[in-house]
Amino acid sequence: MADIELSPGQPDWTSKEDKRGIDPLAMQTTSVALYQQLVPGISNVTLRMRYYGFYTWLARAYATGIRDTSVEKWCRYLRRAEALYALIAQYGGGERGVAGTRWASRKLEATTGARVAFHPNTDRENGEPQYLKQKFGAFGAAYGSQLVEVGLLEYLEDHEIPVPTDGIGDAVAKAFGAAIGEAADIFLSAASTGKVTKKDLERMEGMRPSRIAKSSRERQLYQDLLFSKGASQEKVGIARSQSLRLVLRIALNLGNWVDVDTVRWALYSGRSHDGEVLAPMPDDEGGQRFAWTVYQANDLLHVCYEALLKFTLDLLSTHPSGMPMEQLVGQVVHRLQHALEGKPGTWSQLLHGIELAENAWSNEAEFSEYFLLQTIFSSADSVSQSSDECGVSAIILLAVLHKRFEKYLTQISAELPIVSESSYLQSIVTELKFLHDYAQVPLGDLLTRLVKQRVIERHLWVAIEKFRGQGDYTFLLESDEGRLRVRQKAGPVLTNPRLASAIAFLADIHLLGNAGPTAAGRRVLETA
Repeated sequence: MADIELSPGQPDWTSKEDKRGIDPLAMQTTSVALYQQLVPGISNVTLRMRYYGFYTWLARAYATGIRDTSVEKWCRYLRRAEALYALIAQYGGGERGVAGTRWASRKLEATTGARVAFHPNTDRENGEPQYLKQKFGAFGAAYGSQLVEVGLLEYLEDHEIPVPTDGIGDAVAKAFGAAIGEAADIFLSAASTGKVTKKDLERMEGMRPSRIAKSSRERQLYQDLLFSKGASQEKVGIARSQSLRLVLRIALNLGNWVDVDTVRWALYSGRSHDGEVLAPMPDDEGGQRFAWTVYQANDLLHVCYEALLKFTLDLLSTHPSGMPMEQLVGQVVHRLQHALEGKPGTWSQLLHGIELAENAWSNEAEFSEYFLLQTIFSSADSVSQSSDECGVSAIILLAVLHKRFEKYLTQISAELPIVSESSYLQSIVTELKFLHDYAQVPLGDLLTRLVKQRVIERHLWVAIEKFRGQGDYTFLLESDEGRLRVRQKAGPVLTNPRLASAIAFLADIHLLGNAGPTAAGRRVLETA
Protein backbone atom coordinates (compact mmCIF):
# COMPACT_ATOMS: atom_id res chain seq x y z
CA MET A 1 0.00 0.00 0.00
CA ALA A 2 1.13 3.55 -0.64
CA ASP A 3 2.34 5.65 2.27
CA ILE A 4 -0.58 7.81 3.47
CA GLU A 5 -0.41 10.50 6.12
CA LEU A 6 -2.75 9.62 9.00
CA SER A 7 -4.44 11.83 11.52
CA PRO A 8 -3.40 11.33 15.15
CA GLY A 9 -5.08 8.26 16.58
CA GLN A 10 -6.26 6.96 13.21
CA PRO A 11 -5.53 3.22 12.93
CA ASP A 12 -3.46 2.48 9.86
CA TRP A 13 -5.71 -0.37 8.68
CA THR A 14 -8.51 2.09 7.91
CA SER A 15 -6.43 3.69 5.18
CA LYS A 16 -7.17 1.99 1.88
CA GLU A 17 -5.63 2.31 -1.55
CA ASP A 18 -8.14 1.03 -4.10
CA LYS A 19 -6.91 -1.30 -6.80
CA ARG A 20 -8.87 -1.68 -10.00
CA GLY A 21 -9.20 -4.46 -12.53
CA ILE A 22 -7.34 -7.07 -10.51
CA ASP A 23 -9.21 -10.32 -11.21
CA PRO A 24 -12.06 -9.78 -8.71
CA LEU A 25 -13.02 -13.48 -8.65
CA ALA A 26 -9.49 -14.91 -9.05
CA MET A 27 -10.75 -16.85 -12.06
CA GLN A 28 -8.50 -15.19 -14.64
CA THR A 29 -5.54 -16.81 -12.90
CA THR A 30 -6.40 -20.19 -14.40
CA SER A 31 -6.54 -18.77 -17.92
CA VAL A 32 -3.19 -17.05 -17.39
CA ALA A 33 -1.57 -20.22 -16.07
CA LEU A 34 -2.88 -22.14 -19.08
CA TYR A 35 -1.66 -19.72 -21.76
CA GLN A 36 1.73 -19.55 -20.04
CA GLN A 37 2.01 -23.27 -20.75
CA LEU A 38 0.85 -22.82 -24.33
CA VAL A 39 3.29 -20.07 -25.33
CA PRO A 40 6.37 -20.39 -23.09
CA GLY A 41 9.32 -18.13 -23.75
CA ILE A 42 7.14 -15.30 -25.07
CA SER A 43 5.18 -12.88 -22.91
CA ASN A 44 2.68 -10.07 -23.40
CA VAL A 45 5.47 -7.54 -22.85
CA THR A 46 8.15 -9.11 -25.08
CA LEU A 47 7.10 -7.19 -28.15
CA ARG A 48 9.89 -7.67 -30.71
CA MET A 49 11.88 -10.74 -31.67
CA ARG A 50 15.15 -8.91 -32.23
CA TYR A 51 15.41 -7.94 -28.59
CA TYR A 52 16.26 -11.59 -27.95
CA GLY A 53 19.36 -11.25 -30.09
CA PHE A 54 20.13 -7.73 -28.85
CA TYR A 55 20.20 -8.69 -25.16
CA THR A 56 22.13 -11.90 -25.78
CA TRP A 57 24.72 -9.93 -27.76
CA LEU A 58 24.88 -7.30 -24.99
CA ALA A 59 25.46 -9.97 -22.35
CA ARG A 60 28.25 -11.50 -24.43
CA ALA A 61 29.88 -8.10 -25.01
CA TYR A 62 29.72 -7.40 -21.27
CA ALA A 63 31.16 -10.80 -20.38
CA THR A 64 34.06 -10.53 -22.83
CA GLY A 65 34.76 -6.78 -22.73
CA ILE A 66 33.94 -5.56 -19.23
CA ARG A 67 34.01 -8.69 -17.06
CA ASP A 68 32.83 -6.89 -13.93
CA THR A 69 30.52 -8.86 -11.62
CA SER A 70 29.11 -5.73 -9.98
CA VAL A 71 25.33 -5.72 -10.35
CA GLU A 72 25.30 -1.92 -10.32
CA LYS A 73 27.86 -1.82 -13.13
CA TRP A 74 25.73 -4.23 -15.17
CA CYS A 75 22.63 -2.15 -14.41
CA ARG A 76 24.20 1.06 -15.73
CA TYR A 77 25.54 -0.73 -18.82
CA LEU A 78 22.13 -2.23 -19.50
CA ARG A 79 20.16 0.99 -19.02
CA ARG A 80 22.46 3.00 -21.28
CA ALA A 81 22.24 0.32 -23.97
CA GLU A 82 18.44 0.22 -23.82
CA ALA A 83 18.10 3.99 -24.02
CA LEU A 84 20.50 4.11 -26.96
CA TYR A 85 18.50 1.39 -28.71
CA ALA A 86 15.35 3.47 -28.22
CA LEU A 87 17.06 6.50 -29.78
CA ILE A 88 18.12 4.37 -32.76
CA ALA A 89 14.59 3.03 -33.18
CA GLN A 90 13.06 6.49 -32.97
CA TYR A 91 15.55 8.42 -35.11
CA GLY A 92 14.25 8.92 -38.63
CA GLY A 93 10.86 7.36 -37.82
CA GLY A 94 9.60 5.38 -34.88
CA GLU A 95 9.31 1.62 -34.51
CA ARG A 96 6.58 -0.18 -32.57
CA GLY A 97 7.32 -2.27 -29.53
CA VAL A 98 10.58 -0.61 -28.46
CA ALA A 99 10.96 0.33 -24.81
CA GLY A 100 11.54 4.01 -24.12
CA THR A 101 10.57 5.46 -27.52
CA ARG A 102 8.31 8.14 -26.03
CA TRP A 103 11.26 9.36 -23.99
CA ALA A 104 13.49 9.06 -27.07
CA SER A 105 11.10 11.12 -29.16
CA ARG A 106 11.05 13.91 -26.58
CA LYS A 107 14.83 13.72 -26.18
CA LEU A 108 15.48 14.04 -29.89
CA GLU A 109 13.04 16.93 -30.23
CA ALA A 110 14.71 18.76 -27.33
CA THR A 111 18.26 18.24 -28.64
CA THR A 112 19.21 20.99 -31.09
CA GLY A 113 22.88 20.11 -31.50
CA ALA A 114 24.56 17.22 -33.29
CA ARG A 115 25.21 15.20 -30.11
CA VAL A 116 22.64 13.61 -27.80
CA ALA A 117 23.72 13.14 -24.18
CA PHE A 118 21.44 10.44 -22.82
CA HIS A 119 23.31 9.26 -19.72
CA PRO A 120 21.48 11.74 -17.43
CA ASN A 121 18.30 9.84 -18.32
CA THR A 122 19.75 6.40 -17.60
CA ASP A 123 22.05 6.86 -14.60
CA ARG A 124 19.52 6.93 -11.80
CA GLU A 125 21.68 8.88 -9.37
CA ASN A 126 21.50 12.00 -11.55
CA GLY A 127 17.94 12.80 -10.55
CA GLU A 128 16.95 13.53 -14.15
CA PRO A 129 13.76 12.09 -15.73
CA GLN A 130 14.57 8.51 -16.66
CA TYR A 131 13.89 6.73 -19.94
CA LEU A 132 12.23 3.94 -17.90
CA LYS A 133 11.50 3.74 -14.18
CA GLN A 134 12.31 0.05 -13.72
CA LYS A 135 15.82 -0.40 -12.31
CA PHE A 136 16.84 -3.02 -14.87
CA GLY A 137 14.77 -1.49 -17.64
CA ALA A 138 12.85 -3.56 -20.16
CA PHE A 139 15.29 -6.42 -19.59
CA GLY A 140 14.27 -6.77 -15.96
CA ALA A 141 10.60 -5.99 -16.51
CA ALA A 142 10.01 -8.11 -19.61
CA TYR A 143 12.75 -9.90 -21.50
CA GLY A 144 15.20 -11.30 -18.97
CA SER A 145 13.07 -14.16 -17.67
CA GLN A 146 11.98 -15.17 -21.17
CA LEU A 147 15.58 -15.22 -22.43
CA VAL A 148 16.43 -17.65 -19.66
CA GLU A 149 13.34 -19.75 -20.37
CA VAL A 150 14.15 -20.16 -24.07
CA GLY A 151 17.76 -21.03 -23.26
CA LEU A 152 19.63 -17.97 -24.56
CA LEU A 153 20.89 -16.68 -21.20
CA GLU A 154 21.76 -18.30 -17.91
CA TYR A 155 22.95 -17.24 -14.46
CA LEU A 156 26.09 -18.80 -13.01
CA GLU A 157 26.61 -19.59 -9.35
CA ASP A 158 29.52 -17.20 -8.79
CA HIS A 159 27.82 -13.94 -9.85
CA GLU A 160 24.45 -12.38 -10.70
CA ILE A 161 25.19 -11.21 -14.25
CA PRO A 162 23.50 -13.19 -17.05
CA VAL A 163 25.72 -14.78 -19.69
CA PRO A 164 24.89 -16.43 -23.03
CA THR A 165 24.46 -20.17 -22.88
CA ASP A 166 26.87 -22.44 -24.70
CA GLY A 167 25.47 -23.37 -28.08
CA ILE A 168 22.33 -21.43 -28.97
CA GLY A 169 23.11 -18.41 -26.75
CA ASP A 170 26.58 -17.88 -28.16
CA ALA A 171 25.33 -18.55 -31.69
CA VAL A 172 22.56 -15.95 -31.48
CA ALA A 173 24.90 -13.36 -29.92
CA LYS A 174 27.48 -13.84 -32.68
CA ALA A 175 24.83 -13.81 -35.42
CA PHE A 176 23.37 -10.54 -34.12
CA GLY A 177 26.84 -8.99 -33.98
CA ALA A 178 27.62 -10.15 -37.50
CA ALA A 179 24.29 -8.82 -38.78
CA ILE A 180 24.83 -5.29 -37.45
CA GLY A 181 28.45 -5.13 -38.64
CA GLU A 182 30.34 -1.91 -37.91
CA ALA A 183 27.39 -0.60 -35.92
CA ALA A 184 28.46 -2.94 -33.10
CA ASP A 185 31.57 -0.93 -32.20
CA ILE A 186 29.77 2.38 -32.64
CA PHE A 187 26.97 1.23 -30.35
CA LEU A 188 29.21 -0.10 -27.58
CA SER A 189 31.33 3.05 -27.63
CA ALA A 190 28.31 5.35 -27.44
CA ALA A 191 26.68 3.25 -24.71
CA SER A 192 29.90 3.43 -22.71
CA THR A 193 30.07 7.24 -22.82
CA GLY A 194 26.31 7.84 -22.64
CA LYS A 195 26.52 10.16 -25.64
CA VAL A 196 25.85 9.69 -29.34
CA THR A 197 25.88 11.85 -32.44
CA LYS A 198 22.85 11.98 -34.69
CA LYS A 199 25.09 10.90 -37.54
CA ASP A 200 25.93 7.73 -35.61
CA LEU A 201 22.25 7.12 -34.90
CA GLU A 202 21.76 7.08 -38.66
CA ARG A 203 24.72 4.75 -39.14
CA MET A 204 23.23 2.32 -36.63
CA GLU A 205 19.75 2.14 -38.18
CA GLY A 206 20.47 -1.45 -39.28
CA MET A 207 20.12 -2.45 -35.63
CA ARG A 208 16.41 -1.60 -35.59
CA PRO A 209 13.98 -4.44 -34.78
CA SER A 210 12.50 -4.42 -38.27
CA ARG A 211 15.88 -4.90 -39.98
CA ILE A 212 16.27 -8.66 -39.58
CA ALA A 213 17.47 -9.74 -43.02
CA LYS A 214 15.36 -12.43 -44.70
CA SER A 215 18.26 -14.64 -45.70
CA SER A 216 20.47 -14.08 -42.65
CA ARG A 217 21.76 -16.60 -40.15
CA GLU A 218 20.32 -14.34 -37.46
CA ARG A 219 16.79 -14.83 -38.81
CA GLN A 220 17.26 -18.58 -39.15
CA LEU A 221 18.47 -18.87 -35.57
CA TYR A 222 15.40 -17.02 -34.30
CA GLN A 223 13.23 -19.43 -36.27
CA ASP A 224 15.11 -22.42 -34.90
CA LEU A 225 14.75 -21.02 -31.39
CA LEU A 226 11.00 -20.41 -31.64
CA PHE A 227 10.31 -23.77 -33.25
CA SER A 228 12.79 -25.72 -31.08
CA LYS A 229 14.81 -26.97 -34.03
CA GLY A 230 18.30 -28.03 -33.01
CA ALA A 231 17.49 -27.50 -29.35
CA SER A 232 16.54 -30.11 -26.82
CA GLN A 233 12.92 -31.01 -27.42
CA GLU A 234 11.82 -30.21 -23.92
CA LYS A 235 8.12 -29.88 -23.28
CA VAL A 236 8.09 -26.09 -23.20
CA GLY A 237 9.84 -25.81 -26.56
CA ILE A 238 7.41 -28.22 -28.18
CA ALA A 239 4.43 -26.31 -26.77
CA ARG A 240 5.71 -23.00 -28.14
CA SER A 241 6.45 -24.54 -31.53
CA GLN A 242 2.99 -26.09 -31.80
CA SER A 243 1.22 -22.86 -30.83
CA LEU A 244 3.18 -20.86 -33.40
CA ARG A 245 2.42 -23.43 -36.09
CA LEU A 246 -1.27 -23.18 -35.21
CA VAL A 247 -1.09 -19.42 -35.78
CA LEU A 248 0.49 -20.02 -39.19
CA ARG A 249 -2.11 -22.67 -40.05
CA ILE A 250 -5.00 -20.34 -39.23
CA ALA A 251 -3.39 -17.66 -41.42
CA LEU A 252 -2.93 -20.23 -44.20
CA ASN A 253 -6.55 -21.34 -43.95
CA LEU A 254 -7.86 -17.80 -44.05
CA GLY A 255 -5.34 -16.53 -46.58
CA ASN A 256 -4.61 -13.27 -44.84
CA TRP A 257 -3.06 -11.60 -41.82
CA VAL A 258 -4.44 -12.73 -38.48
CA ASP A 259 -4.93 -10.92 -35.20
CA VAL A 260 -5.43 -12.25 -31.69
CA ASP A 261 -9.22 -12.51 -31.85
CA THR A 262 -9.04 -14.31 -35.18
CA VAL A 263 -6.68 -16.96 -33.83
CA ARG A 264 -8.66 -17.41 -30.61
CA TRP A 265 -12.01 -17.86 -32.33
CA ALA A 266 -10.74 -19.92 -35.26
CA LEU A 267 -9.06 -22.41 -32.92
CA TYR A 268 -12.16 -22.51 -30.72
CA SER A 269 -14.74 -22.88 -33.48
CA GLY A 270 -12.76 -24.72 -36.16
CA ARG A 271 -14.33 -22.34 -38.68
CA SER A 272 -13.84 -18.92 -40.17
CA HIS A 273 -16.03 -16.02 -39.09
CA ASP A 274 -18.13 -16.67 -42.21
CA GLY A 275 -18.62 -20.31 -41.27
CA GLU A 276 -16.15 -22.03 -43.59
CA VAL A 277 -14.78 -25.19 -42.00
CA LEU A 278 -11.02 -24.97 -41.53
CA ALA A 279 -8.67 -27.67 -42.74
CA PRO A 280 -7.91 -30.42 -40.20
CA MET A 281 -4.86 -29.95 -37.99
CA PRO A 282 -2.04 -32.54 -38.01
CA ASP A 283 -2.34 -35.13 -35.27
CA ASP A 284 0.63 -33.80 -33.30
CA GLU A 285 -1.01 -30.35 -33.11
CA GLY A 286 -4.48 -31.60 -32.25
CA GLY A 287 -3.77 -31.71 -28.53
CA GLN A 288 -2.48 -28.16 -28.61
CA ARG A 289 -5.56 -26.97 -30.45
CA PHE A 290 -7.74 -28.69 -27.82
CA ALA A 291 -5.79 -26.87 -25.09
CA TRP A 292 -6.42 -23.53 -26.83
CA THR A 293 -10.11 -24.41 -27.09
CA VAL A 294 -10.23 -25.11 -23.34
CA TYR A 295 -8.38 -21.85 -22.68
CA GLN A 296 -11.00 -19.93 -24.65
CA ALA A 297 -13.86 -21.74 -22.91
CA ASN A 298 -12.34 -20.96 -19.51
CA ASP A 299 -11.96 -17.32 -20.49
CA LEU A 300 -15.58 -17.15 -21.60
CA LEU A 301 -16.67 -18.74 -18.34
CA HIS A 302 -14.96 -16.21 -16.09
CA VAL A 303 -16.41 -13.42 -18.25
CA CYS A 304 -19.85 -14.82 -17.43
CA TYR A 305 -19.14 -14.72 -13.71
CA GLU A 306 -17.62 -11.24 -13.89
CA ALA A 307 -20.68 -10.06 -15.85
CA LEU A 308 -22.93 -11.44 -13.11
CA LEU A 309 -20.81 -9.61 -10.54
CA LYS A 310 -21.14 -6.37 -12.51
CA PHE A 311 -24.90 -6.91 -12.87
CA THR A 312 -25.13 -7.45 -9.10
CA LEU A 313 -23.07 -4.33 -8.33
CA ASP A 314 -25.19 -2.23 -10.64
CA LEU A 315 -28.38 -3.36 -8.94
CA LEU A 316 -26.84 -2.76 -5.51
CA SER A 317 -25.72 0.75 -6.53
CA THR A 318 -29.38 1.79 -6.87
CA HIS A 319 -29.66 1.39 -3.08
CA PRO A 320 -27.19 3.89 -1.58
CA SER A 321 -27.91 2.70 1.96
CA GLY A 322 -27.09 -0.87 0.95
CA MET A 323 -29.00 -4.14 1.10
CA PRO A 324 -28.82 -7.34 3.14
CA MET A 325 -27.18 -10.22 1.29
CA GLU A 326 -30.35 -12.29 0.98
CA GLN A 327 -32.36 -9.36 -0.35
CA LEU A 328 -29.71 -8.51 -2.93
CA VAL A 329 -29.39 -12.08 -4.14
CA GLY A 330 -33.15 -12.43 -4.27
CA GLN A 331 -33.53 -9.34 -6.46
CA VAL A 332 -30.72 -10.43 -8.80
CA VAL A 333 -32.23 -13.90 -9.21
CA HIS A 334 -35.74 -12.45 -9.72
CA ARG A 335 -34.45 -10.16 -12.48
CA LEU A 336 -32.62 -13.03 -14.18
CA GLN A 337 -35.55 -15.42 -14.05
CA HIS A 338 -38.00 -12.78 -15.20
CA ALA A 339 -35.84 -11.98 -18.24
CA LEU A 340 -35.21 -15.60 -19.29
CA GLU A 341 -37.36 -16.54 -22.25
CA GLY A 342 -39.49 -19.65 -21.85
CA LYS A 343 -39.20 -19.47 -18.04
CA PRO A 344 -37.39 -22.83 -17.63
CA GLY A 345 -38.04 -24.53 -14.31
CA THR A 346 -34.58 -26.14 -13.98
CA TRP A 347 -31.10 -25.78 -15.40
CA SER A 348 -31.65 -29.03 -17.23
CA GLN A 349 -34.70 -27.57 -18.96
CA LEU A 350 -32.69 -24.48 -19.88
CA LEU A 351 -30.03 -26.68 -21.48
CA HIS A 352 -32.68 -28.61 -23.38
CA GLY A 353 -33.96 -25.41 -24.97
CA ILE A 354 -30.53 -24.44 -26.32
CA GLU A 355 -29.40 -25.52 -29.77
CA LEU A 356 -25.63 -25.16 -30.06
CA ALA A 357 -24.48 -23.05 -32.98
CA GLU A 358 -22.55 -24.91 -35.68
CA ASN A 359 -20.21 -21.93 -35.79
CA ALA A 360 -19.34 -20.64 -32.32
CA TRP A 361 -17.76 -17.62 -34.03
CA SER A 362 -20.97 -16.55 -35.75
CA ASN A 363 -22.16 -13.00 -35.26
CA GLU A 364 -25.76 -13.93 -36.02
CA ALA A 365 -26.57 -17.31 -34.42
CA GLU A 366 -28.66 -16.75 -31.28
CA PHE A 367 -26.71 -19.21 -29.16
CA SER A 368 -23.22 -18.73 -30.59
CA GLU A 369 -20.56 -18.01 -28.01
CA TYR A 370 -19.26 -15.05 -30.01
CA PHE A 371 -22.68 -13.41 -30.29
CA LEU A 372 -23.40 -13.88 -26.59
CA LEU A 373 -19.99 -12.52 -25.61
CA GLN A 374 -20.48 -9.38 -27.67
CA THR A 375 -23.90 -8.92 -26.06
CA ILE A 376 -22.37 -9.20 -22.60
CA PHE A 377 -19.67 -6.64 -23.34
CA SER A 378 -22.03 -4.17 -25.00
CA SER A 379 -24.55 -4.35 -22.13
CA ALA A 380 -22.03 -4.44 -19.25
CA ASP A 381 -20.48 -1.03 -19.79
CA SER A 382 -18.56 -0.34 -16.59
CA VAL A 383 -19.70 3.30 -16.60
CA SER A 384 -23.41 2.82 -17.21
CA GLN A 385 -25.88 0.48 -15.56
CA SER A 386 -25.89 -3.05 -16.93
CA SER A 387 -29.14 -4.07 -18.57
CA ASP A 388 -30.93 -7.30 -17.76
CA GLU A 389 -29.58 -8.48 -21.13
CA CYS A 390 -26.09 -8.56 -19.61
CA GLY A 391 -27.06 -10.92 -16.81
CA VAL A 392 -29.29 -13.12 -18.97
CA SER A 393 -26.64 -13.39 -21.71
CA ALA A 394 -24.11 -14.46 -19.07
CA ILE A 395 -26.48 -17.21 -17.89
CA ILE A 396 -27.18 -18.37 -21.45
CA LEU A 397 -23.47 -18.40 -22.30
CA LEU A 398 -22.83 -20.51 -19.18
CA ALA A 399 -25.46 -22.94 -20.40
CA VAL A 400 -23.91 -23.06 -23.88
CA LEU A 401 -20.49 -23.79 -22.39
CA HIS A 402 -22.02 -26.49 -20.19
CA LYS A 403 -23.75 -28.15 -23.10
CA ARG A 404 -20.68 -28.00 -25.36
CA PHE A 405 -17.97 -29.02 -22.89
CA GLU A 406 -19.49 -31.31 -20.27
CA LYS A 407 -18.56 -34.38 -22.31
CA TYR A 408 -14.91 -33.24 -22.31
CA LEU A 409 -14.47 -32.77 -18.55
CA THR A 410 -12.63 -36.05 -18.04
CA GLN A 411 -10.29 -35.27 -20.94
CA ILE A 412 -9.68 -31.73 -19.70
CA SER A 413 -8.80 -32.94 -16.21
CA ALA A 414 -6.44 -35.59 -17.62
CA GLU A 415 -4.66 -33.48 -20.23
CA LEU A 416 -4.78 -30.05 -18.56
CA PRO A 417 -4.63 -30.60 -14.80
CA ILE A 418 -3.70 -26.97 -14.27
CA VAL A 419 -7.39 -26.04 -14.64
CA SER A 420 -8.56 -28.50 -12.00
CA GLU A 421 -5.67 -29.36 -9.67
CA SER A 422 -6.16 -26.61 -7.07
CA SER A 423 -8.75 -26.86 -4.32
CA TYR A 424 -9.60 -23.14 -4.28
CA LEU A 425 -9.88 -22.20 -7.95
CA GLN A 426 -13.04 -21.85 -10.00
CA SER A 427 -12.58 -23.02 -13.58
CA ILE A 428 -14.36 -24.60 -16.51
CA VAL A 429 -14.02 -27.94 -14.70
CA THR A 430 -15.28 -26.93 -11.25
CA GLU A 431 -18.13 -24.76 -12.50
CA LEU A 432 -19.54 -27.24 -15.02
CA LYS A 433 -19.51 -29.86 -12.28
CA PHE A 434 -21.36 -27.42 -10.03
CA LEU A 435 -23.98 -26.77 -12.71
CA HIS A 436 -24.36 -30.51 -13.31
CA ASP A 437 -24.87 -31.22 -9.61
CA TYR A 438 -27.76 -28.74 -9.38
CA ALA A 439 -29.22 -29.20 -12.86
CA GLN A 440 -32.44 -30.81 -11.55
CA VAL A 441 -33.26 -28.47 -8.66
CA PRO A 442 -35.55 -25.47 -9.22
CA LEU A 443 -33.72 -22.94 -11.37
CA GLY A 444 -34.19 -20.21 -8.77
CA ASP A 445 -32.34 -22.32 -6.19
CA LEU A 446 -29.42 -22.92 -8.57
CA LEU A 447 -29.19 -19.24 -9.50
CA THR A 448 -29.30 -18.30 -5.82
CA ARG A 449 -26.36 -20.59 -5.08
CA LEU A 450 -24.53 -19.32 -8.16
CA VAL A 451 -24.91 -15.62 -7.41
CA LYS A 452 -24.40 -15.87 -3.65
CA GLN A 453 -21.67 -18.51 -3.36
CA ARG A 454 -19.84 -18.51 -6.69
CA VAL A 455 -19.93 -14.74 -7.29
CA ILE A 456 -20.57 -12.50 -4.24
CA GLU A 457 -19.00 -14.62 -1.49
CA ARG A 458 -16.23 -15.67 -3.86
CA HIS A 459 -15.33 -12.03 -4.48
CA LEU A 460 -15.36 -11.18 -0.79
CA TRP A 461 -13.09 -14.15 -0.03
CA VAL A 462 -10.68 -13.22 -2.84
CA ALA A 463 -10.55 -9.59 -1.70
CA ILE A 464 -9.86 -10.63 1.90
CA GLU A 465 -7.03 -12.93 0.80
CA LYS A 466 -5.45 -10.16 -1.30
CA PHE A 467 -5.73 -7.72 1.59
CA ARG A 468 -4.14 -10.20 3.99
CA GLY A 469 -1.40 -11.33 1.65
CA GLN A 470 -0.56 -8.20 -0.35
CA GLY A 471 -2.15 -5.28 1.48
CA ASP A 472 -4.14 -4.47 -1.67
CA TYR A 473 -7.69 -3.26 -1.12
CA THR A 474 -9.66 -4.77 -3.99
CA PHE A 475 -13.17 -4.94 -2.51
CA LEU A 476 -15.85 -4.00 -5.04
CA LEU A 477 -18.51 -4.25 -2.31
CA GLU A 478 -18.35 -4.20 1.47
CA SER A 479 -20.45 -5.56 4.30
CA ASP A 480 -21.33 -3.12 7.06
CA GLU A 481 -23.73 -4.05 9.87
CA GLY A 482 -25.34 -6.73 7.78
CA ARG A 483 -25.78 -4.58 4.66
CA LEU A 484 -23.77 -4.76 1.44
CA ARG A 485 -22.72 -1.53 -0.23
CA VAL A 486 -20.89 -0.82 -3.50
CA ARG A 487 -17.37 0.58 -3.27
CA GLN A 488 -16.44 0.51 -6.95
CA LYS A 489 -17.27 -1.39 -10.11
CA ALA A 490 -15.40 -3.55 -12.58
CA GLY A 491 -16.64 -5.03 -15.82
CA PRO A 492 -15.89 -8.40 -17.42
CA VAL A 493 -12.64 -8.80 -19.37
CA LEU A 494 -10.86 -11.46 -21.39
CA THR A 495 -7.27 -12.33 -20.60
CA ASN A 496 -4.47 -11.57 -23.05
CA PRO A 497 -2.88 -14.87 -24.14
CA ARG A 498 0.52 -13.75 -25.53
CA LEU A 499 -0.74 -14.22 -29.09
CA ALA A 500 -0.11 -10.58 -30.06
CA SER A 501 3.59 -11.00 -29.28
CA ALA A 502 3.69 -14.39 -31.00
CA ILE A 503 2.15 -12.93 -34.16
CA ALA A 504 4.59 -10.00 -34.06
CA PHE A 505 7.54 -12.40 -33.73
CA LEU A 506 6.38 -14.41 -36.75
CA ALA A 507 6.16 -11.19 -38.76
CA ASP A 508 9.56 -9.97 -37.53
CA ILE A 509 11.28 -13.09 -38.86
CA HIS A 510 9.39 -13.00 -42.17
CA LEU A 511 7.14 -16.02 -41.63
CA LEU A 512 3.82 -14.14 -41.64
CA GLY A 513 2.58 -11.37 -43.91
CA ASN A 514 -0.60 -9.67 -45.07
CA ALA A 515 -1.52 -12.61 -47.30
CA GLY A 516 -0.90 -15.22 -44.61
CA PRO A 517 2.26 -17.31 -44.22
CA THR A 518 5.16 -16.30 -46.44
CA ALA A 519 7.06 -18.88 -48.48
CA ALA A 520 9.33 -19.38 -45.46
CA GLY A 521 6.30 -19.72 -43.20
CA ARG A 522 4.77 -22.37 -45.45
CA ARG A 523 8.05 -24.29 -45.39
CA VAL A 524 7.86 -24.33 -41.59
CA LEU A 525 4.45 -25.97 -41.83
CA GLU A 526 5.53 -28.42 -44.52
CA THR A 527 8.56 -29.61 -42.54
CA ALA A 528 6.83 -29.79 -39.14
